[in-house]
Amino acid sequence: VTEPTYYMNITNLKDKYRSNETARFNLYVRKKNWSPTIYTVANANPENLTIHSASYRVYRLLDGFEAVSYGTGSNLSTVLSHDISGNYFDFNMSLLEPGYAYGFKFAFYDYGVSSWVEQPYVFKFRVAEYEY
Repeated sequence: VTEPTYYMNITNLKDKYRSNETARFNLYVRKKNWSPTIYTVANANPENLTIHSASYRVYRLLDGFEAVSYGTGSNLSTVLSHDISGNYFDFNMSLLEPGYAYGFKFAFYDYGVSSWVEQPYVFKFRVAEYEY
């Protein structure tokens, strides 16, 4: 197992989502061994790295059931979008069964080895029943 080369965080991840909501997730990525210069410390905003080929999957934490698989083949259904602020994606919680905890995992395409490399981080959340 190699050391992760990136530090990752979903900056707007909540503990719980309603089963009828579509949430936008913002993925923050920077190089793991990034060391700030005096300017970036004074600036206080570490650089957000945009990953041009990033994908996500969702699995149930209880039993590892794969709820949404990586869509990295011909359909690219789980590939993240990106803009000037970095990577993001929208996810419809109605795809998941309420009452369970789930985890997001990410894979980045590595052109050096010509394949997708899953990152070691898990971002956990729960889907609650919609209450009126």
